[in-house]
Amino acid sequence: MTASSPPSSIPTHLCVGCAMCCNGTLYGRARVASGEESRIVDEGHELVTAEEKTYFRLPCRFESCGRCTIYETRYAVCRTFQCALLRRVEAGEVDLDSASSIVAKAQELVRAVVANDPDAAINRGRTEVRAKLAEELDRLPEEERHPTAQRLLNIIALDTYLERWFRNKKSPPQEAGDDSDSASNS
Repeated sequence: MTASSPPSSIPTHLCVGCAMCCNGTLYGRARVASGEESRIVDEGHELVTAEEKTYFRLPCRFESCGRCTIYETRYAVCRTFQCALLRRVEAGEVDLDSASSIVAKAQELVRAVVANDPDAAINRGRTEVRAKLAEELDRLPEEERHPTAQRLLNIIALDTYLERWFRNKKSPPQEAGDDSDSASNS
């Protein structure tokens, strides 16, 4: 993830209304910048530590209807984060209309997942629901598998789409604790 803010030439409408980096859809946690720990705790976030790095759990309590309610004073990771789609737009690889369509498709996939499994709206919940459904699928008789298989496929489709268009890839080897469950500004 990059440490630069989106340039002013990229309309904010691409990010506003999407908020998948804030609402827990993309990641289950976000890296805390040194010195922000007490503020983040005071504002009601749970901190977690992995491999000597500190994170706060997502979804962010300040995301509302695709917007940040503390935008002017948002956290460092929030000021610097750019998803892979925004980076592609910035690089001229994807035009804004296509990017908006990609965001809309992701939101459609989220709605399809949430319709049957509300806990799967957030990354952490999807991991748990996915494991539960896979287990359930193994126990069901053949003739009863279809609805469970469809729910599992919806989750897999969503995560595959998020991986393709939104999640930033790290060069191997990954740092421990900085897996696809984390947003960071490094």
